[in-house]
Amino acid sequence: MPGVHSDHGAMPNEDWPLVDRHPQKNGEGWLLKEQEQLIVCYRNAMPLAHAKSIELETRPMRGSKAPVVRRMLLHNAIEVWTHIQKTGWKRCQPRW
Repeated sequence: MPGVHSDHGAMPNEDWPLVDRHPQKNGEGWLLKEQEQLIVCYRNAMPLAHAKSIELETRPMRGSKAPVVRRMLLHNAIEVWTHIQKTGWKRCQPRW
């Protein structure tokens, strides 16, 4: 069970691995880049669980600037997800 050590009981929430604190829900994943004040949401572009198309929606954390929405193939979206995490993007809770 995530967040539980057999010899210490339950761990405080802040000690859980980030992936456990912000699990993906319904095929969505969220990343935040605080330095640039941007959030991106990855979600299935099709209702099927095995969708081959992913929608990426990027929004500013503040202000009224319009979101940027893109669609890409699943394998490309996975590559982008991995790459941008290496450049400072962090998993976060859903924001909208």
